[in-house]
Amino acid sequence: MKKISKFLPTAEMQAEFEQYKNLTTEAERIEFQENRAQRLESLSDSDRESYVHASLNGLNATVEAAEELILITKLGEIAKAVSLSYIAKTYFGKSRAWLYQRLNGHTVNGKQAQFSPEEKKQFASALKDLSHQLHETSLKFT
Repeated sequence: MKKISKFLPTAEMQAEFEQYKNLTTEAERIEFQENRAQRLESLSDSDRESYVHASLNGLNATVEAAEELILITKLGEIAKAVSLSYIAKTYFGKSRAWLYQRLNGHTVNGKQAQFSPEEKKQFASALKDLSHQLHETSLKFT
């Protein structure tokens, strides 16, 4: 099984996940959720805050992993062969996160991040430029 500690950052969360995976009926799942909710309510404020913080860390790691998969799906094999970080920095002067936000349509500062028409053209141009560079390099080996 893939390492889950970045998605479930505490031993307690990992144990809960393993326990939940083994439940077979809806009634067992409901009882599990009710017991879990009662346990979380009984935590001290500082313990609850720590649990929420760890949960948010795990959630953020899950979102990042999902973003990677979405992007790879959108770009197909290109994502495996081309550095999107390189494209972001070289062609836009921006971070990889900036490029991912636009490719995935994430909400940033209350608005859906998207390419402007000029940025769409610039992204297409970047891919064409890289294609040209690859083609020119391949000719050197023929």
